[in-house]
Amino acid sequence: MRLTVVGSSGSVPGPDSACSCYLVEQDGFRLLLDLGTGAVGPLQRYVAPADVDAVVVTHAHGDHWADLVDLGYLRTLPDAGPLPPLPVHGPANLRTVIRENPTVYAVTATSPGERRVGPFGLRFAAVEHIEHSHAVRVDDALCYTGDTAPCAALDELAAGCEVLLAEASGIHGTLRGGHLTAADAGQLAARSAARLLILTHLRPWQNHAELLAEAARHASCPVVLAAPGLSLETARLPR
Repeated sequence: MRLTVVGSSGSVPGPDSACSCYLVEQDGFRLLLDLGTGAVGPLQRYVAPADVDAVVVTHAHGDHWADLVDLGYLRTLPDAGPLPPLPVHGPANLRTVIRENPTVYAVTATSPGERRVGPFGLRFAAVEHIEHSHAVRVDDALCYTGDTAPCAALDELAAGCEVLLAEASGIHGTLRGGHLTAADAGQLAARSAARLLILTHLRPWQNHAELLAEAARHASCPVVLAAPGLSLETARLPR
């Protein structure tokens, strides 16, 4: 399985990154985890719009789904098609612009539990952010938190993962509820026995080096910042 960071900025795009978007590939199947504001531009460096096989949207904030609109448009251009509707696994409150375009998108509401998407076994857990927010586990290799406060459901989902892709939306003591701090992310990595922690949802106005240092103080594994273009194969991580 290969993971590529397309965008890692939180809340709004930054000068060097679009919002959350992560490309997961295996056996020629291309799955996107989130497709936030500005992400469809850099996405085209890694995959043609017509070659995206499915999208998972963790929750209905625009920095996690807004560029579905532009991806849908690109997939309707003459050079791309004709294509079947794009499978989107997302929250029940995903905007009507997506839900009411059945020729462009085939939307399935996410709920806690397991489902098969291409070669991937996905497991969803309801987490504490806004209504219908879910974190997602991709096989044994990857756990992506989306946006969430610390919660038991996230701990259970992350247990034993190889790579923990976790938001780090602020420094401990400076963040409102509904999000993980960098310390929370590091502690989650330690509890889950992850082999690598990747910090994401990095807000442009924050000091990312401070976030990295805070997470590293709590994690029991290597910690890196998600940066556009970062790519790794989980099978090649040191054991």
